[in-house]
Amino acid sequence: MASKPPVQCPLCSGELSEEKRLEDHLVEEHTKRELARDVVSTYEQLEESELSG
Repeated sequence: MASKPPVQCPLCSGELSEEKRLEDHLVEEHTKRELARDVVSTYEQLEESELSG
């Protein structure tokens, strides 16, 4: 049986154990400011790629 690759946090690149959910990791390990910065950065990248594409 194939094993699933470990889940990696998009903010800190840390690998999560199989027992830990990404949502729980984000809430417990990252501030609201970090989460907001990541959302804004992703939004701006999408917006930029739409304008250039």
